[in-house]
Amino acid sequence: METISVRCNHCGAPLQISEGTRFVTCQFCHSSLEVKRTESSVFTEEVAKIAENTGRMAESLEVIELQNEIERLDREWSQTEAGYLVHGKHGPHRPSSSLFGLAFGIFFACVCFGMAIAASQMPHSGVIAVMPAGMGIFAVVMAVKNMNKGAELEQAESKHRAHRATLVAKLRQTRGEG
Repeated sequence: METISVRCNHCGAPLQISEGTRFVTCQFCHSSLEVKRTESSVFTEEVAKIAENTGRMAESLEVIELQNEIERLDREWSQTEAGYLVHGKHGPHRPSSSLFGLAFGIFFACVCFGMAIAASQMPHSGVIAVMPAGMGIFAVVMAVKNMNKGAELEQAESKHRAHRATLVAKLRQTRGEG
């Protein structure tokens, strides 16, 4: 069996190994070594350094996976939020879940119903009296719908923020930022 002379990657001592050897322990410094071969050379690398590099690579991979998950979550959120936006005269805006929107809708409906009552007391009112009443009903329905949509958006946003905060905390922990 033919032997090859290589040097210990840790202490530089000469080592004699056979052609098929993959791992060896240095008889001088007792380092565990892996024998690496290329087309033009044979050399050793400390197993501990390989394990350390593998550990660092695994940590880096976990950081990248967490960063990608946060980016994916943010993309999904922007699409979700866009689905809730109300397009109005001054561009898109978030629906309101406040009572103010509902109160305004009810106020507008009362004005419309008042107009309908006033129009119904006029001679030959016909369809003219029905129109404000329909507008009033429409105002109440839209105000309630907008309020529900706003509440749904707030719930979705709260869930998104909680999930994102968990991922960011895990990312900081992985990076050792504590």
